[in-house]
Amino acid sequence: MAESKKEWNVVFLLDSKREVSHQLELSEELNERETLEFIEKQLERGDWWFLEDSVALHTSSVESYYLENRVQFTQFSK
Repeated sequence: MAESKKEWNVVFLLDSKREVSHQLELSEELNERETLEFIEKQLERGDWWFLEDSVALHTSSVESYYLENRVQFTQFSK
């Protein structure tokens, strides 16, 4: 059975070759697949994704992302 939880550690790989780690806090429990789909939708939504009050990602700079301690690696291009 797939693990569902409200908090996932996600790592974004940027086109500048930098990595941004973020603890993603969700309003409801999601499994790994649902969490990856949520991240994809957030990246497709707009130019900026505000992860925290002082941290934002420009979505066009995200090359890929993955959930920490997981095998699946996801490519992203906007």
